[in-house]
Amino acid sequence: MEEARNYYEEYGRQEGFWIRTRSSSKTRRRLDEVTSRQFVCAHEGKYVPKNTSQKASEENDERNLSEIENMKRTGKNCSMVKCGCKASMRIKLDRWSNKWKVSSFQDSHNHKPVTPERRMKMKSNRVMPKAAKILTETFHEVNLPIAKVPSILGGPHIGFNNRDCYNHLRNVRHRQLDGGDAQSVLTYFRKKQAENPQFFYAIQCDENGRAANFFWVDARSRMAYHYFGDVVTFDTTYRTNKYDMPFAPFTGVNHHLQSIQFGCALLQDETEVTFLWLFETWLEAMGGRHPVSIITDQDLAMKGAIAKIFPNTRHRLCL
Repeated sequence: MEEARNYYEEYGRQEGFWIRTRSSSKTRRRLDEVTSRQFVCAHEGKYVPKNTSQKASEENDERNLSEIENMKRTGKNCSMVKCGCKASMRIKLDRWSNKWKVSSFQDSHNHKPVTPERRMKMKSNRVMPKAAKILTETFHEVNLPIAKVPSILGGPHIGFNNRDCYNHLRNVRHRQLDGGDAQSVLTYFRKKQAENPQFFYAIQCDENGRAANFFWVDARSRMAYHYFGDVVTFDTTYRTNKYDMPFAPFTGVNHHLQSIQFGCALLQDETEVTFLWLFETWLEAMGGRHPVSIITDQDLAMKGAIAKIFPNTRHRLCL
C-alpha cells in the first residue's frame, strides 16, 4: 500500500496535483487487514457549507449553490477547493498471489493542474529536508537570521519556507529539556529514593543522550498496586507543562472507591516505542505482576504496546 501511495503521489507531483486517501475496505474473513484502498485527487468530492441542512428543499439547494459561488468569487482564495474531480487509483490485494494490484485508474481532471513554477509549493511537496533542519538549528545557535535558510538552499524552488523553519525550532524546544530542569528532576528523584529505597524512577534518553521520558512511583503506590492492581486505567490527555509533554498516570480504585496512583510518567511523544519502554518499566517497578484488566482510550500505538507487554491482560476502551 505504501509503495502504491508513493507512486501515485510522485505521479501527482509531475502532473500538478496532489492526492489523498479516499477509502479503505476490509473483507469479513480479514477483519484486521485492509484489502482495498482508493487514492483520489485532492479536488475530489463536492464543497458543502457547514450550515447547510441536509433536508433543504430543491429551491434552497439552488439558492445555497449560488451563494457558495458568490463566496468563492468574493471570499478568500483557497487552494484546496473540492470540485468533483474524478481522477483516482484503486488497488486491491490479490489473495491468491498475496500481491497488491491496480484495479482501476482514472486520469481525467476537471480543473487546471498546478503550473511547474508553483509545484514546489504543493502540499505533497511541503517537506523540510534534514540538511535544512540542521542549518536552521545552527543559525539559531549562533544568532543568525532564520529567514535566510530558505534563500540559501534554493529560494522559491524548495518545498519549505520561513514558517517551516520556525515551526521546526519550536518542535526542537519541546523535545529538548533545559539542562537545569532535567537536572532538577534527577535531583528530586535521587532525594526521594534516599528517603525511601522503595521509591522507583527511570529516565530514558534519546540517541543524543538527552533526557526524553521520565517515570516514577513511590513506595505507597507500589504497595497499593499489590492490593488493588487488578484493574488499571491509563491515560495521556494532559499537556499542562511548558514542554507540552503528555502526563501519563496509572490509576486504580481502592476499597473506599477512591482513586489511587500506581505511577506517573512524562513522555516526549505518544509512539509505540515510547509506550513499550513505559509499560516495561512500570511492570518492572511492580515486580512483574500484570494487571487483570487495563482501560485506555482508542490509541493504536498504545494498543500495540499493550498487546506486546501485557498479552494476557484484558484491554478495554473507556467511553
